Amino acid sequence: MAESSIPLYATQSLAPYLSVRFELSHSKEFLNPDKDRATLSPPHIHNCIEIFFNVSGDASFLVNNRLYPLLYGDAILSRPSDVHVCLFNKSHIHEHFCLWIEGGEELFPFLYFKREDALFRFEKEGAEALADLFFDLHRLVTGQGSTLEKTACFLKILSFFEHSAPPARQEAGIPPLFQRILDDIHEHFSEIHHVNQLTDKYFISHATLNRWFRGYLHTSPRDYLESKKLACAVELLQRGETVTDACMKAGFPCCSHFIVLFKKKFGCTPLKYKKRMSEGTFDSGA
Repeated sequence: MAESSIPLYATQSLAPYLSVRFELSHSKEFLNPDKDRATLSPPHIHNCIEIFFNVSGDASFLVNNRLYPLLYGDAILSRPSDVHVCLFNKSHIHEHFCLWIEGGEELFPFLYFKREDALFRFEKEGAEALADLFFDLHRLVTGQGSTLEKTACFLKILSFFEHSAPPARQEAGIPPLFQRILDDIHEHFSEIHHVNQLTDKYFISHATLNRWFRGYLHTSPRDYLESKKLACAVELLQRGETVTDACMKAGFPCCSHFIVLFKKKFGCTPLKYKKRMSEGTFDSGA
């Protein structure tokens, strides 16, 4: 009997997966939010997808203008240029995974789709199965697995997000007025040049606004506003905008101040950042 080959129309190329890179970190440590606050990460952005998977601890997660209280098995999906940070609420052993994914817009469009909610909450069995996969992937990437095994486990994790929709809006337990302010900053950050514009508009004191930002987001109103503007500037530079246009459109009134802030945040000037991005040699972890 003659040997038969795979019909041409049935072949599936795996070559596209070569353009996808991922990295996984696992953290389990006792944290005291008040004592360790200075060493914890401030609100930041990435040039890649980040999936945060919560294993234990009393924590919340901020993405742009939404604060999400986390339960066991909850996952947060942050897209490139989303301002985000994990906030640890109480002294506890906090355990979580962070999965960073670069590329794959055509392969995994559900990761890049703009959604209002970043939280994914799974039923108990689904959360336990997803946790097992994260532990398996961590074991594999630390040197105990083949490329095929790592890729298979990675794809199984992504399948949970492809077929799961974010749950109904979760109440974060923050003052309604503070949520309105966060929404306002999210929509109009480029038009807000000073914190006074917020205190005057919402008839609240600087002390109250600072207390809310420090208490709920572990940052200051000024730093949060700057993070939003810098995130926008990064996105504009990635699209090919000039440094001057990125500065103006993001809401920085002074180019020199913008360059100083940008270099402090990313370790290089906006022009050098743009050049490295165009060459595909820059990976922002800010």
